[in-house]
Amino acid sequence: MPKSFSWFLLVVSIWLAMSSGALAGEKSTEESTWGLGEVVITATKTPHPLKDVPVETVVITKEEIERSSAQTVSDLLRYVPGIFVRDEDAPGISSWRATIRGLSFNDGYGLILIDGERVRGEGMGDSGIGLNQIPPQMIEKIEVVKGPSSVLYGSDALAGVVNIITKPTPDRTIYGFEGGYGSYWTNMEYLYWGTKAAPWGVLFQASREESEMGQYGVRTYRDETYKRESFLSNFSYEVNPNLVLGLKFTAQEEERKIEYLTQDTVVNRKGYKYRIAPHLKMIFDDDSELIVKGYYYDWKFDADSYGTDPYPYALYKGDMYYRDLEVRYTKPVKTSHLVTLGAEYRQEELDYTFSQRKLDITSAYFQDEIEFHMGFPMEVVAGARLDHHSRYGTEFCPKVSLLVKLDEATRVRASVGRGFKSPTIRQAFYTEPYPHGDYFYVSNPDLEAETSWGYSVGIERNIGDIFWGNITFFRNDIEDMIIRYYDYKDINNDGVVEKIRTFRNAKEAYTQGIEVALKLALIKDVLWFNIAYTYLDTEDEDTGKELTFIPDHNLAGHIVFKHKPLGISFDIGIQYVSEMYTNPTNTEQTSSYSVVDVKLVKTIGKHASLSVEGNNIFDSDYGEPDREWWGATWLARFKMDF
Repeated sequence: MPKSFSWFLLVVSIWLAMSSGALAGEKSTEESTWGLGEVVITATKTPHPLKDVPVETVVITKEEIERSSAQTVSDLLRYVPGIFVRDEDAPGISSWRATIRGLSFNDGYGLILIDGERVRGEGMGDSGIGLNQIPPQMIEKIEVVKGPSSVLYGSDALAGVVNIITKPTPDRTIYGFEGGYGSYWTNMEYLYWGTKAAPWGVLFQASREESEMGQYGVRTYRDETYKRESFLSNFSYEVNPNLVLGLKFTAQEEERKIEYLTQDTVVNRKGYKYRIAPHLKMIFDDDSELIVKGYYYDWKFDADSYGTDPYPYALYKGDMYYRDLEVRYTKPVKTSHLVTLGAEYRQEELDYTFSQRKLDITSAYFQDEIEFHMGFPMEVVAGARLDHHSRYGTEFCPKVSLLVKLDEATRVRASVGRGFKSPTIRQAFYTEPYPHGDYFYVSNPDLEAETSWGYSVGIERNIGDIFWGNITFFRNDIEDMIIRYYDYKDINNDGVVEKIRTFRNAKEAYTQGIEVALKLALIKDVLWFNIAYTYLDTEDEDTGKELTFIPDHNLAGHIVFKHKPLGISFDIGIQYVSEMYTNPTNTEQTSSYSVVDVKLVKTIGKHASLSVEGNNIFDSDYGEPDREWWGATWLARFKMDF
């Protein structure tokens, strides 16, 4: 197609420009404005500076979080190449259509972690897992690992991992607060206090958010209010420099009230989440390291309705649990190997209205990080994981990643790996039909787990603090992909045929594409911009049709101006999204659209700042003019840090 070909030429031109820049051979500093010295751990479970990690990783830093106008995690991820988010930005939104390399987070293709631990909720219905788990204020940074990651994390890491890392215990006394108020009764409050009194370290964080944002967006036929209160505590105890103990405790309460304006129906939903996570880290004389960690996670949810008109959706109540224990040992072998051995036991339990089940997953994994020289400095990460699932049997997931350093500033990464994903609750585990408006969800207990092979190759180049760029080609081949479809059946054996939505394994599907990321300092430390572009090609090979709600082209970027003497910073965020199909037969599609966000920050003295930010300031309809949207929204914040 001519339009697609022109985009391809643009990408190739960028590739050639980067390649010619590499030939210039200009050296760069390791610690640059692009965060290449940021230490990351999610990709290999061992620490690496970002520029030296062999597995493709993107970091959203603390500074980027504070500079952003984002009120949710999903909006922070909007500017990461390969991630697509199409939702308004306010507390309470689920962002359930967010994808990573064309595959849905909500359906379990991308694993979402907090401090390396699995979470539940915030997605579509009872089974979906959403990005917006905690407020951005509680986050230190976000690490995004792209490509199959089942080699270290097991099921649900088929397309990648998003690890939301909370703030650590401080090395001095710190405290502060933040308050925000904006459109549609959005208000946010955040408090924190932490200290270091050797051998103890402690940090407490508390947050409260409210808005009129609906879980799936605004709807004028109903009033919806949302409130979430979050508390996080982090304790550390240094027995000696080689032995550190830690404990994290998180509690969260959510309330959502929906009052229908066209009928006499009111729905109240409540959720409670608790997580307790102890860990131990021990370093031995030979520089080997032992980590023992575990967590207990409980999500309780309840719902009720009242009024004279019946509510056409099921109200689910109950609990979902994770119980997890992991032991990991890492040892340098000679001078060129870093070997990691690990074992993990996880129990998942459901006890609620439509499903009762208990699953046990026992895992063992091995990883070797090998440094060598073959014309250029290289590092290979080779690993494999064996998972035994009490329902779906045994899965073996290998992965190999390669890093080649062509010079001080040019790096090539490549990887190939296998991933797998077990079916979600809704897909396989409902014990009875689930009412959902004018149809019923019916699970298919005969579904098979999905498997995939993922491939990627990319080149990265930086020129000091002036330029950084990356281009990556990727492909995911998925077997037994679970798809949903409509049917008509007598589900109650009463002679009445009902419309149902159920699931089946497709033979094969694929997603493939190109990711481009560019950062350029126009005036060092004063004016710079970054761009993230993704081209995606997807297909359900059973039907030959494209996957739904996945655009061919997604372009997002920031322009940042910072004037330190005046204490002012200004950020403009822009996203362009091309058309995308909205139904499996590819007969309906959205229009292309653009969204513009802005944020102005003014520091007040040494400890305070005031900001004004606007989201979707030009009132985009997100490609669907017939749907209801909030339009432009504004928020003012005041912040103090000591």
